[in-house]
Amino acid sequence: MIRSLMIGLWCGIVALGATYGGAWWQGHRAQGGAEAAHPVKTEVKKVKPISVPVISGGELKGYVSVEFNFITEAGEGHGKTDDSDPEVFVMDEAFRIIYSDTKIDFARMEKVDIDRLTKQITENVNGRLGSNKVKETLIKNLSFVPKEDIPH
Repeated sequence: MIRSLMIGLWCGIVALGATYGGAWWQGHRAQGGAEAAHPVKTEVKKVKPISVPVISGGELKGYVSVEFNFITEAGEGHGKTDDSDPEVFVMDEAFRIIYSDTKIDFARMEKVDIDRLTKQITENVNGRLGSNKVKETLIKNLSFVPKEDIPH
């Protein structure tokens, strides 16, 4: 009889200890998880193609045709309180930079020029929006059509 009582008492102590240990472990695990950064879900959005005239020395040299994509947080602009659409700003900044930048020679593009172009668009758009909505700007297609190749 005493043996059965001692086994029952032992089982109760083990069950209570396991419950307490599990609760303590869950509590400390949840605190560590809250401190760890959750990966941000992103999505790629397309921008309509744009054509920009290249004018140098008061003369039309050709047209730059560009298609952009940009990476933003998933759900940006859908049900958020801030309804500013980054797509419009990406198109505007791309047009402004390509039209006004005389440092980029579209007839002789280099990798550095493309990297500088995409970084500048991203920085300018985020500056205008006042937040870091656009994570990265990507070029889907970039082509320069000289004036001579345009059919009249």
